[in-house]
This record gives sequence, C-alpha cells and structure tokens, in this order.
Amino acid sequence: MENLSIWQLGYCALVITLAFAVRGGAGFGGGAVAVPLLALVFPVQVTVPVVTVLNMLSSIGHGVASWRHIVWREIWRILPGSLLGVFIGLHLLTLIDPRPLAKALGVFVVLYALYVLVMAGREVKIKPRWMLAVAAVTSTVAGIVGSLFGGAAGPLYVIYLNAAQLSKDAFRVTITTVMLFQGLTRMAGYGALGLYDSNTLTLLLAALPTMVLGSWLGAGVIRRFDAALFNRAVGVVLLASGAALIFK
Repeated sequence: MENLSIWQLGYCALVITLAFAVRGGAGFGGGAVAVPLLALVFPVQVTVPVVTVLNMLSSIGHGVASWRHIVWREIWRILPGSLLGVFIGLHLLTLIDPRPLAKALGVFVVLYALYVLVMAGREVKIKPRWMLAVAAVTSTVAGIVGSLFGGAAGPLYVIYLNAAQLSKDAFRVTITTVMLFQGLTRMAGYGALGLYDSNTLTLLLAALPTMVLGSWLGAGVIRRFDAALFNRAVGVVLLASGAALIFK
C-alpha cells in the first residue's frame, strides 16, 4: 500500500465505489467489476479476499433491511452446490500460480462481458422440469468461479433465480443471502490459506468507506437507470478490464 501513488489510490477508491454502486443497485455484480479492475494494481490473491469481505459486509446490510422477503426454498436448492463449488475453487486456488491466474481471470471476464453485452438484462427461459438440475449446475459453477476470481458468481445465480420468477424485492434479498453464505465460506477458506496478511487487511480497511459510499449510491441512484443500458455499460467496462489483464 505504501508503494502506491496518489493516482493509484484514487483509482482503487473509484473502482470500489463503482463496483458497490453496481451491487447496491442490482443486488450482485460488485465482485465482477472490482476484482479485474483492482487486479491491474494488486495480485489476484490480494484482490479476491478483499472483495469477498466487502461483498459479505454489503450482503449483511442488504439482507438485514429486507430479510422478510427472503425465499428460503430457493436458497436451500442453491446452497449445497454453492458450498461444493467453493471447496473445489479453493483447492484449485492452491494449485494455480498468480500470473496465470490473472490471465485466466482476464479471459473469463472478457467472455462474461460478451455475455452481458449480448443478453443486456434479458432473461434465460428454463422449462420447469429442468429447474432443479439448472440450480445444481449453476450454483456449483458459481461457487468455483467465486472462489477463484472473487466475482461473476452472482450472474450465474441470476440465470436460475430469474427463471424462478421471484418478485423484485424477493429476488434482490434472496440472491444477496446466497452470496452471504458463499462469502462466509470463502472467507474461512482464504483465512486457512493465509491470504489475509497485513497488506490485504490494510487494503480492506482503506476500502471500507468507499464500499459504503458505493452501496449508498447504488441504492439511491443506480436503481433508477434503464436496466438494459446499464448492463451494456457494465459490459463495456468489464470487456476493457479483462483485455487489460490478458495483455498486462
């Protein structure tokens, strides 16, 4: 942290504010924005544990405010696959070196950005008989992706929860609760791997005020934007950050 210039510090503050404005407005997507952009400055093994804690704290805030709207039936369908995916992702994290991991993150973010730009908020239709299978597959993949890359797990849950046709409030707080459970498990795993060192904790403390600011902006401002246009804007940002990581 002490080696960062004032411009780098300002950049990191802007990234976290933007990421949690996205999360505050949409209920997900904070990690997908924050991790690749912060990984241009910090190693992935630093950014992922930091963003995981910030996401968890944000999830607590959203969940407490709207807990009556949680659809527990959908959470119990998603949770087993999520936890399995987290354990697989944590194991993979111990096997992959930092530099290839950053490149892999860049490729994943580019592919995810293209998906966001193509779909632009449109829902994926799933036949009722496939719902349980889709819940198992998407939640497991989301757990792996979340553990490895610290983001983009939320949109995988969206594929299933949109098909479940929840109300807007129920959708937002249900996906937030799922991300809270996943985040707690990932935090325990990252701690066991020794990833919460002094540098990581310093960055986390510095990021807390901007996370709060971003969440407030998301709840008060971002929700008013046109969803399709907003998704396209996020897709463009992700496409640029993913490409930058690949060629870094």
